[in-house]
Amino acid sequence: MRAWVYFFVLVATVLVKLLLADCGQAKAQTGSGVPQEVAYILKMPDSKAKVDTIIAFAKRNRKNTAIDTLFKLGFALITKLKYTSGEARLLNAYGVYNRDFSRYAEALDNHTKSLELAQQHNDTETEIFALNNLGVVYRRVDENAKALTKHLEALRLAEKIGDDFSASVSLNSIGNIHTVLGNYADAITYFRRGLVLSEKANNYLGISMNYNNIGEVYEFTGKFDSAIKYYQESLLFDEKIADLKGIAINYNSIGSVRRKQGRVAEAITLFKKAKAITDAIKDRLYQADTYNNLGNAYLQSKQFDSSRQMFFNAIAIAKAIGVLGQQKTAYEGLMKLNERAGRPDSALAYSKLFKNYNDSIVIESNNRHVREMEALYATEKERARVDKLEADRQTELVKIKNQRFFFLGMLVLFLLVLTSGILYYLRYRLMEHNKRLQQELDIRTQIATDLHDDMGSTLSSIHIFSELLRKSGDNKEELLTKIEANARDTLDALDDIIWLVKPSNDKFANLWQHVREYSVPMFESRDICFFIDFPESISEIPLPMDVRRNIFLIIKESVNNLVKYSKCTEATITAHDEPDVISFSIWDNGIGFDPEQLTSRNGVKNMQARARSMNAEIKITAANGSGTQVQFWIKKERAGADAA
Repeated sequence: MRAWVYFFVLVATVLVKLLLADCGQAKAQTGSGVPQEVAYILKMPDSKAKVDTIIAFAKRNRKNTAIDTLFKLGFALITKLKYTSGEARLLNAYGVYNRDFSRYAEALDNHTKSLELAQQHNDTETEIFALNNLGVVYRRVDENAKALTKHLEALRLAEKIGDDFSASVSLNSIGNIHTVLGNYADAITYFRRGLVLSEKANNYLGISMNYNNIGEVYEFTGKFDSAIKYYQESLLFDEKIADLKGIAINYNSIGSVRRKQGRVAEAITLFKKAKAITDAIKDRLYQADTYNNLGNAYLQSKQFDSSRQMFFNAIAIAKAIGVLGQQKTAYEGLMKLNERAGRPDSALAYSKLFKNYNDSIVIESNNRHVREMEALYATEKERARVDKLEADRQTELVKIKNQRFFFLGMLVLFLLVLTSGILYYLRYRLMEHNKRLQQELDIRTQIATDLHDDMGSTLSSIHIFSELLRKSGDNKEELLTKIEANARDTLDALDDIIWLVKPSNDKFANLWQHVREYSVPMFESRDICFFIDFPESISEIPLPMDVRRNIFLIIKESVNNLVKYSKCTEATITAHDEPDVISFSIWDNGIGFDPEQLTSRNGVKNMQARARSMNAEIKITAANGSGTQVQFWIKKERAGADAA
């Protein structure tokens, strides 16, 4: 009871502070009911100083009801006074205001315009703010690759001008992106760097955020005691600065750990505290997160009706603000809820919706983009350091007037160049080695994802169909057929993975043998006349693992489509050895299809994405009633012909 009293006293105190902030922290109001500070701003003469005062007020009072009026006035004054440098800062403040109310499209537009104006006026500080704010909005709508690009650029500029506050914001955000992508060791590194800078700048909000994020990584890796420790540290700082949003986030975080520890009643109490705050401050992103947390807690305690309502609330909010991650969490919860409640049909429907948000190609692309951007940032940072060293050395050389020292300096210069050349060569070799290792790591990560997503989903389907079979008395043959098909798909997937990782299968001859082993039974099962051929000249060309995988999956997808949908009687799979490329063709004489017509299947998109990932050209020729041909061309150096 005492804990609840403390909680309500805390919430009431902070809400009173927010109310005072809404009144411009004024001690009195004018007769018209306008806060005294706002009235003072409105009476100021039209000038750049008035615009600057509006910007400062907006930063301090982000939820004040008078802000809309002040923003309109500020933009009108900027147009009147042609104060374009002030416009960049006002747009930034307006973007944060829109973001706080989950108006993400408007916020992106505001920060983008602010960035362009700041760059035109060489206003580095505002440019950094705009870049970091863009990154935050992109992270909220789950566009992590774009967010990383903005935060890395902000970090580069902040380090250049010595802005520790902005650098800590960038580091914290980059750490969050690594957490989303599952790169937990990298995430911890960024959070600890951000924590050091936040402490140096006495930024209590930044300290709280980094403590919470470190706790989140420990939670995801199953180290619950460490997670609770960091969450509680974060909560202490949020209470110190009366940050309601931060307090709600930490209640959600601690509740999540307690739920995983089986202390569900305690978790529900914490989630309800978080809900009271998020409903009050009307931050819709964290409202959706809190509803999902309550949904999972109610599910764990078998309060199915309450759980279902929480998940529906989360989906409604997440769809309204365009956040995919919270929708995914809610669909996963509804899938588990219906499965436990004995409704396998509903469970299967939500399983399909949940799977739509697990596109392994997008995840793989995001991870690759993160690594590429970090490598680019590190390279630019090193180049800047080398340039500075070179400039310092040149300055010292100018001071050398004695001929003897001049020749000595030239000798030193020669040795430096030689050493730099050797170090550059060694660094290049190391980067190439790391690149190869990263490619192998990406493939292994993809294999793990496929095992988790595809096979997990298939086995879940088998379980659901088995439940239906046990309860049904009418369509047993149909359900047995579906179970048999899912089991066969699982065995085929395992066979493909074993073939992929086996080093002895790294040549075209092995690839083509695997293509035949998959395709021939498919063709024979439908009485399709087929012809499979490839030239002997390419049989010994080595294939990197990722290229071998993508070639096979494009052919597999094409064969699967023509067998299932084309109604063809003839089909061919061929390869041709051309001067610079190796071309592939999969053809059938079936009914064809309209490539422009939208369908619920992702086969064509998947083939195009796989071709792009290995820098191959792809062309799909099809028309209703005229058959289908899938062609793609891969450069020989990409295939490994230069190493043959």
